[in-house]
Amino acid sequence: MDFDPKKDYYKILGVDENASTADIKKAFRKLAIKYHPDRWGSKEKFQEINEAHGVLSDEKKRQQYDAYRKGGFTGDFGGNGGFDFGGFWGNGVDFDFGDLGDLLGGMFGGGFGGRESASARTKGSDLKKIIEISFEEAYLGTEKKISYSRLKSVDGVKQDTCTQCQGRGKISQTAQTPFGMFQTQRACPNCGWLGKIFTKNGKQIENGGLESQKETLEIKIPAWIKEGAYIKYAGRGDEGIWGTDAGDLYLKIHIIENSKYRREGDDLYTKAEVSLFDLVLGGEVEVNHPEGKFKIKIPKGTQIGDKIKISGKGFGEKGLFKSAGDLYVETKVSIPKRLSREEESLWKELRNLEK
Repeated sequence: MDFDPKKDYYKILGVDENASTADIKKAFRKLAIKYHPDRWGSKEKFQEINEAHGVLSDEKKRQQYDAYRKGGFTGDFGGNGGFDFGGFWGNGVDFDFGDLGDLLGGMFGGGFGGRESASARTKGSDLKKIIEISFEEAYLGTEKKISYSRLKSVDGVKQDTCTQCQGRGKISQTAQTPFGMFQTQRACPNCGWLGKIFTKNGKQIENGGLESQKETLEIKIPAWIKEGAYIKYAGRGDEGIWGTDAGDLYLKIHIIENSKYRREGDDLYTKAEVSLFDLVLGGEVEVNHPEGKFKIKIPKGTQIGDKIKISGKGFGEKGLFKSAGDLYVETKVSIPKRLSREEESLWKELRNLEK
């Protein structure tokens, strides 16, 4: 009977007492991602939600737990009322690493676990890095060389069995409670679930003998990539302990804002300054584009703020049977700030003609 009757597991997971198993698992997934220690979450909160999930997702444990809460449990406490909570992790049940590994697809790696053996560890942690690129690079695509740090195995590391836990990776404690004697298990403070101590040049190394190393990587960013997109490099995250697979590296793209352009879907928008004469009589104007400046025609009678469409000059694949967005040029009137006497006279004549 691996549960603590004093805790409200339903409240911890934020679910109703009549919640289905699917609802419980869904709530656990959301909270596990939010609070996992490998993603800078709260270790204590993560232990708590894992404990709650371990009880409520098990039909037998859930029935016993509900019976306790309603005062209807009649099970055998054994002797003087003591029973073994052997599966406890601190004040909670075991961390089911197999379940979380399946649940999150090895997303977190490393991690923590109550009865998790060293050989059962999942792959190393995934890493995320933000890459800034210009608007033009987002349109055309680019290549960059980046530097980052990740945990890797290094030469000269020695490993020995932890003497404090005799290689078990955990220690047991017994405590007297109103319900009898409870036995709890928690991570060994010396090795932290590993059962091994890693040293190099006489100094103990954390992270299972892995050390932070700088890496340089040449990356290719494809054309027409969007803000917030991710590029995945498999096996480029932290290496796993005990030779397990390395995690992945995720590069999140941030496109630096550019006052010349804006993107809406696959369409590209820019502005062009035109004169009143060009609007009235028609003409040509030079416009900006990531591929380089080019001239477009201004039709007669174009109004201020009109958008002139140039097909196929937006984002997307170009070529036969392929789809690309369009370029829209927004006309912006250029008003001269200074006029010569002759120019001012001409403007006055035009105004008189308009009357």
